[in-house]
Amino acid sequence: MRWPVEVVLDLLGSGMTINDILIDHPELERENIIASLNYARILLSGQISAAA
Repeated sequence: MRWPVEVVLDLLGSGMTINDILIDHPELERENIIASLNYARILLSGQISAAA
């Protein structure tokens, strides 16, 4: 199952911890959340475009 990065960031932005998210959404793995954060960081740094 693919989760949009925006959804993962919204969950974190709402105050949920990574552990909270993993408990509520067992289909996700810690690596998925970390990958979402890394993608957002790279996107914001300008190293890739949003269309990539």
